[in-house]
Amino acid sequence: MRIEWRYRNDEDALLTVDEEGATALEVWEVDKALLSDFLNLMASLDTHGRRSIVDDGRRDPQEWGRLVIARSDDGDVLRVDPELYWDRVAHWFRTQGGDPNPWRRT
Repeated sequence: MRIEWRYRNDEDALLTVDEEGATALEVWEVDKALLSDFLNLMASLDTHGRRSIVDDGRRDPQEWGRLVIARSDDGDVLRVDPELYWDRVAHWFRTQGGDPNPWRRT
C-alpha cells in the first residue's frame, strides 16, 4: 500500500492506493495539518477522524489528478514530481509565511 498526494483543478487530495497502484482505497481532502504529517512523519498521519471522499466511480488514482509525491506506508518516497511538489508546497505553506516542517521555527 502507498499514499499519494495528487493535484487537479486547484484541489489537492491524499489517496491510499493498493499495492498495484490501480485502485484508490480511501481519499481525503488536504488541509495543512494532514499535509504536514504526510510530508514529515508518516507515523503521525491521522486519518481516523476524517471521512473518505472516494466513491465507487472515482477509484482510479489518475482521476484525482497529477501525482505530486507517492510514499510507501512506512514513509519511503517512491515517486515525486519536483516542480509540482514545490509549487504545491508554496501554495500551502510558503505563501502564508509557513513551513511544512512543524519543528522548524523562524
